Amino acid sequence: MLAKRLAAMPKILSVMSLLLVAPLSSRAEAFDIELKKLPDTVLESMIGQMIMVGFSGYRITDSDVIRVRDQLADGTVGGVVLYPENIGPPDQLRALTAFLRDARPTPVPFIAVDQEGGLVQRLTRQNGHLYIPSAWKVGRNPSFSDPESAVRLYAGMAKDLAEAGFNLNFGPVVDLNLNPDNPVIGQRERSFGADPNTVTQLARAFIVAHRDAGIVTVAKHFPGHGSSRADSHKTLADISDTWREIELEPYRQLAKDGLLDAVMIGHLYHPRFSDGARLPASLSRRAITALRAKGYIGFQGVVVSDDMEMGAVRGEYSLEERVIKAVNAGTDLIVFSNEKSHDPELGVKVHTVMSEAVKDGRISRVRIEQAYGRIMLLKRRLMQNDLAGKW
Repeated sequence: MLAKRLAAMPKILSVMSLLLVAPLSSRAEAFDIELKKLPDTVLESMIGQMIMVGFSGYRITDSDVIRVRDQLADGTVGGVVLYPENIGPPDQLRALTAFLRDARPTPVPFIAVDQEGGLVQRLTRQNGHLYIPSAWKVGRNPSFSDPESAVRLYAGMAKDLAEAGFNLNFGPVVDLNLNPDNPVIGQRERSFGADPNTVTQLARAFIVAHRDAGIVTVAKHFPGHGSSRADSHKTLADISDTWREIELEPYRQLAKDGLLDAVMIGHLYHPRFSDGARLPASLSRRAITALRAKGYIGFQGVVVSDDMEMGAVRGEYSLEERVIKAVNAGTDLIVFSNEKSHDPELGVKVHTVMSEAVKDGRISRVRIEQAYGRIMLLKRRLMQNDLAGKW
């Protein structure tokens, strides 16, 4: 399989060359035209770029680390996400991320982490890294109302991540703190505040600082987790009675300003963003259609799933159902933390589900091509250290 994929690489590179010279407005058409000519072996590589998994271990000699590196190398998965169990002392962490990154020189694998500040920091003082206050504390501190001051704060975070070998951060949180008793946002101080202008301004500083350090950001959790009463890590968060239109404002403004690299879809239920039967936004075409619609949000970049092992979806849908529904909804990059499964072959299983679904028509080939096109454009920008610009 690997030999066939390598043999197909010249064709892939010719497509990428076309994209490098084409204007953004015509690149989607270029993918639609050119990728239909590619063999099925290349389709397998495109599917791999849509998968990101977590793994066990933190030493480069650990068996699960070696397995996931092999999956990156042969294109079974396109990225990995690190959790506390993967993060040792700085030297060990740098060795680990370099080992994973060097598995495949191009396209570069996403090496991702959740580093928001406050209670959500995988890189901590205890393991030798910079401490960043929570979003809530930043939002309440008058000194950070100065955009330059906020950029300097998050430049420290971004520099720390870059030096550790990361190139993607699952942040900023752009949820509005409309329910301070919210167990997963308000109570964990993950929101910059209830005012959309404050949230947008500080998210902008977060994104600019990360772009300067060569790190992709992922704004979350669309269409808005800040008003919820439930924690989607544990159960479906029904926001039918609490969600407000104002929660879309940060996405609208950041999209307008060309500051969204990627957007994460939450495991949130609202009829307006659901295909029905209490189906969460993360598995609903209606949600991603709203995100992409011109005159609404107008975001045309990479859509990322929230962790597909969270309680909101894990207990209700099989692995196959989660994957197929998410892809058909319009998700480009599917994330599995692997914290529940601890399965070194999880990436292989997700890849197999997607491949078989394309073969039997449950997922269209065009849907894979669209996702691959967006991911490759983002990775090209990352590799060229040129993340700025609208989609």
